[in-house]
Amino acid sequence: MQAVRWHPPAFDIRVESVPIPQIQHPDDVIVKVRAQYVRVPRGGGTLFNLSNPDTWSSSLPAQEKEKCLTRLADASLLLLADILPTGVFAALQALTHPKVQPLLIGRPWPLCFSPEISAAESNEVGLTAEDRVLTFAIIGLGPVGICAAVSLLDALATRRVPFRIVATDLLESRREKMKTVYDAIDASGKGAGEFVVLSADDAKVYIHETTGGVGCTAVLEVVGHPDALTSAYDLVRAFGIIVSVGMHRVLPIPYTGRQLYNKNVSFDFGRCPARAMFPAAFDLLVKRQDVFGTVGKPASLIDRVVGFNAAPESYRAFDQGEVGKVIFNPWD
Repeated sequence: MQAVRWHPPAFDIRVESVPIPQIQHPDDVIVKVRAQYVRVPRGGGTLFNLSNPDTWSSSLPAQEKEKCLTRLADASLLLLADILPTGVFAALQALTHPKVQPLLIGRPWPLCFSPEISAAESNEVGLTAEDRVLTFAIIGLGPVGICAAVSLLDALATRRVPFRIVATDLLESRREKMKTVYDAIDASGKGAGEFVVLSADDAKVYIHETTGGVGCTAVLEVVGHPDALTSAYDLVRAFGIIVSVGMHRVLPIPYTGRQLYNKNVSFDFGRCPARAMFPAAFDLLVKRQDVFGTVGKPASLIDRVVGFNAAPESYRAFDQGEVGKVIFNPWD
């Protein structure tokens, strides 16, 4: 069988013949798609029968789940491998963090965790309307960054809370893609908050002006580079949170302990638990087929479906920011 393989450390992408995978552990799974096979190590507990809505761990109404089967694009299912779950994970990490709860609940920290204590009993200082506006920044608008933006918008629209989201990327093409995706989402997936896409420099100015110099409630870093982490630290408010899901390599983290201590920044860092995020990601996938279910359109997250012979050029183009998500069809 054929496979696309990367030979590090050089940017060396090759299409090679590889052996058909074999079961190596009792809980392994071999998935056959026509004449191609994939081994999923210890995957026995990770399989979903998406053709039967009764098996979905979903919050969607039963009738809505039935409709989903008729309009679900096959190509979009590949986004569930890790791209969409990672975007959903980043948004969820930010929204569920203890430091964000005062703005969601409307009571100062830590009294937001003590509903049994009344405002009169605690002599608390109430939050103003401006205090309760959640300000998020998303740094990096590749496929995962766009998924994080779509997920965050959907979650905030569901909660009906005031918010502003500032999405930024160094590449103008990615910024334009994010704008087009946002325009394609209907009102139910946007909420009533502000959403702007800006260059890095303009994002700093906008956040400073709209928050009175306070900074972002949370910053989602979806690049995987120390420069992006530095930008996240510059944008986040004191007592704020940085959620990093970018794939970092050997370069050191660009913070000192004193920096984190002085600003009281919480830092969530690391790999998405894709299996745990699958149900929430699947719900978003079926709700937002206008973004995830098309190929090659201005608002499509998937730009191309190509054969294995185009793999080296596709990886080069993606690395240079010339295309977004590319899916391989081994039989093309």
